[in-house]
Amino acid sequence: MPRLRESCLWWRDLPASEQQHPPDSIKSHYDVAVIGAGYTGLWTACFLKQLKPDWRIAIFEQNHAGYGASGRNGGWLIGGVAGQEDWLAALPESEQSQSRELLYGIVESVKAFCRKQQIDCDLNHAGVLYAAARYSEQSNIAHQWLDEIRASNQPESAFHWLSRTDTEQHLHMPGLMGGIYSPHCATLNPAKLVLGLVDMLRKTGVHIFEQTPVHSVAPRHLIVKDQQPVSCEHIVVASEAFPSAWSGLKRKRLPVFSNVIATRALSAPEWQQTVKTPGLAFSDVCRSVTYGQRSTDGHLVFGARGGYQFGGKARFEFGADDPAFKAPLTYLQRLFPSLSPDDIDYRWAGSLAVSRRFRPFAGYDQDSGIAYAGGYGGEGVGASHLFGRTLADLITGHQTSRTRQPWVVQGPASTLSNWEAEPLPWLGYQTIGKILALEDWLCHERRLPWLQKPVIQLSRTLSKLLH
Repeated sequence: MPRLRESCLWWRDLPASEQQHPPDSIKSHYDVAVIGAGYTGLWTACFLKQLKPDWRIAIFEQNHAGYGASGRNGGWLIGGVAGQEDWLAALPESEQSQSRELLYGIVESVKAFCRKQQIDCDLNHAGVLYAAARYSEQSNIAHQWLDEIRASNQPESAFHWLSRTDTEQHLHMPGLMGGIYSPHCATLNPAKLVLGLVDMLRKTGVHIFEQTPVHSVAPRHLIVKDQQPVSCEHIVVASEAFPSAWSGLKRKRLPVFSNVIATRALSAPEWQQTVKTPGLAFSDVCRSVTYGQRSTDGHLVFGARGGYQFGGKARFEFGADDPAFKAPLTYLQRLFPSLSPDDIDYRWAGSLAVSRRFRPFAGYDQDSGIAYAGGYGGEGVGASHLFGRTLADLITGHQTSRTRQPWVVQGPASTLSNWEAEPLPWLGYQTIGKILALEDWLCHERRLPWLQKPVIQLSRTLSKLLH
């Protein structure tokens, strides 16, 4: 925790949750046992307590609450999930509006929850702007994406093109051509949200055991720290990128790194040269994933999808000089040349889970009593809110519009797609990552024009293969 507190902007000056509360004693039986005190586990416990106030619920976390992706992401609260264009396009028109209402309602639902529970997490609802700012292929990527969105019958208000002049009202970037704006995104401090949920849950009687790993999982039975057996009617596997003690998720998720940096607090003139709108989430429209925000306390936070370790090993410890931070710094300086490495005060990284075909899932197997969710691929801050509520519905037997969505599995996790066996994931990730980086370098630096066209075409093909 001290290392994360020093390296990660979100945890600066926040109290350590495990030091605020004396540890509870682990009981031999619970109605629900949750594995993982990240967003999925915390939200699921919240909604279960609302539906079943008398249930005894315990959350088992091997580190501290929010140690993984939930406490070290870029702070985007997105009203959507990965792959939603394909999902919506495949649904009958009568069902599309219901799915959109659930997805686009995530931001307002989290806002309402935080207001009611008095959780202050610096939530700022200013929308998201995907900027085409450096080379012409970015404009092509943006308009192709808009075409796909239109094909899924999403309304113009959900995602629409902003002209260069309108985009410049929000962002200052050299070579700005325009951008795609969506109101269905907010920014927040993810660590503050974690601690707010933890505090609320403890007040409602949920037991949260930190530094308590789960060693094995069987139907309605766990073995936890010090080989203590725990029986439970329901188990929620919410371990995201961490190796799961439950074999049901083996090869269903691929842990990839998300690498984030944050500047010192910038001055008003510096914001006029970078991000003009407070709370705005923004991204560079390129095939390499980037994401940024102007935080409430005046820092520019920027991240990029990072690497993948052979064998699907999750990783959460990074030194300040780790090569992982080269990518976000490179993209940040390409977007905002006025910033330098000396302006960076914070660097943190960690693994998140990506599901095959980039399709997250929420499921419940009634026979075993095991519920599971994850594979968000970067949208987890918001998607976990919807999926946690969905798991609570499934576990308690409530048939709702949430339980009828295409990302819901009513049965064992074996129906989910497997990632290929090694070395294919490692070779694929390395190859695709290098091709996408080469494309961006060639186009941004305007080098080797004879090579740009074939590399762009290869990048387009590889990006489609990912899905």
